[in-house]
Amino acid sequence: MPSSETATALQRGPTGLVARVRDFLNAFRDLLHLPRAFWLINLFFMIDSMAYFGILTLMQEYLHLDVKLADWVAGFFISFFTGAVTVFMIGFGGVGEKLGWCRGLALAITLCLVGRIGYCLAPGVGFAAALALVLAGLVLIALGEGMVQPVCYAGIKQFTDEKTSAMGYGLIYAIMNFGIFLIGFVSPLIRVPVEKVHEATALAQPAPGTIGRFFADRGVSGLNAVNWTCTAITLVALLLLLAFMTMGANQTGQRSRQSQPSPPSGHAGQAPWCARVGRYLSEGPFSNARFVFFIFMLLPVQTLFAHQWLTMPAYVLRAYSEGVANRMEWIVNWINPGIIFFGVPLITALTRRANVYTLMIVGSAVSALPTFLLAFGPHTPLLIVYLFLFSIGEALWSPRFLQYAAELAPEGKLGQYMGLANVPWIMAKSTTGLYSGYFLGRYCPTEGPQDTQTMWLIYSLIAIASPIGLLLGRRWVMRGSLGAPQAAV
Repeated sequence: MPSSETATALQRGPTGLVARVRDFLNAFRDLLHLPRAFWLINLFFMIDSMAYFGILTLMQEYLHLDVKLADWVAGFFISFFTGAVTVFMIGFGGVGEKLGWCRGLALAITLCLVGRIGYCLAPGVGFAAALALVLAGLVLIALGEGMVQPVCYAGIKQFTDEKTSAMGYGLIYAIMNFGIFLIGFVSPLIRVPVEKVHEATALAQPAPGTIGRFFADRGVSGLNAVNWTCTAITLVALLLLLAFMTMGANQTGQRSRQSQPSPPSGHAGQAPWCARVGRYLSEGPFSNARFVFFIFMLLPVQTLFAHQWLTMPAYVLRAYSEGVANRMEWIVNWINPGIIFFGVPLITALTRRANVYTLMIVGSAVSALPTFLLAFGPHTPLLIVYLFLFSIGEALWSPRFLQYAAELAPEGKLGQYMGLANVPWIMAKSTTGLYSGYFLGRYCPTEGPQDTQTMWLIYSLIAIASPIGLLLGRRWVMRGSLGAPQAAV
């Protein structure tokens, strides 16, 4: 039994053990009092994540094997698509936000549905027509997905307050990964015959004996069967959303528009385009050199996130035994999303008072360092350890970075601010695909000798630049305004 002095010490002050435990539990308890709309937003974001990542995980192999594009060309297409998602987030994210979360999501999901139908129809229509369908489909999907995240994050901001915002943003990030986890379970059962999950099978072979039988009977490959399933999931999401809209789900949140100060009157918004750009650069976040350094220093480690769909699925399918390849989604889409789903709320609750910059250094280091394990070659235990540690690092810093950008955004400009904070992410997604396909073709081809050790060593050296750069610039950055808005992080 502790002495009375020890018990008193444990309860004394906000840093006492009892106070910390109480604060940890209250972080979860406060979520239970949030309105129904908050949970609906999380539900639709999870469903959309299932469809988006289910297709994205197999995109490199689908474009290479079904649409007959070279590896480096497929990498260009994926790089264009993922970069366009973030570009549209800047340009059109505010449109969805102004429509309200219900109507904004309805428009976004409709665009995604039409785009995915075109994307799935590409094989078997002729090479030129296939390219046109893929390109048009990816543009529509990117436009829709560019609206989804700002609309959902605007909804989280609307239905939470200062006390619940950290957990609200952490939860939606975790829910997104739970959606990836779910589609990761279903995908190999569609792509590969059930009786073949434990046996060898051709990569793009139709999948009789599974959910994919419906598609296989129509000459659709296992890869495209997953694409069509994700398209059906999108349709279900749209129908559910329309049903909820008729029930009046678009309720007012804790931070309603009525409680926000009205924008100043006048004709400032009608200023010439060049003047608005100049004011944006001189008065916006780009004018803060420390903030710019902070977000761009994360670019190298963010390339690892791009490799999770540009490189990792094809790497596992090509470099590992067929027994492992047949379970690829269970490895790639289970370990990382599973840890994020359970880890982000716990880590957020434990670190919600921690300095955001410190979390960036620690989290980026934990994500980057394990990549060196893959430089030892395609060994399944090392792959699992890498994915586990990489996911812990992601849970430490990634959701808090999005929260930082969202909380700094003025009313009505959340999409623009999130897009600006994601400029390095645009660059990481857009540039990584320019060389990832070439590296796959050279170091991890579908047929022929492979040298995956060199590929991952190069990627490791790129990623480690982030924690090193953040650590070296810590004193300079922390002397500025970045550390000031701690209430927002």
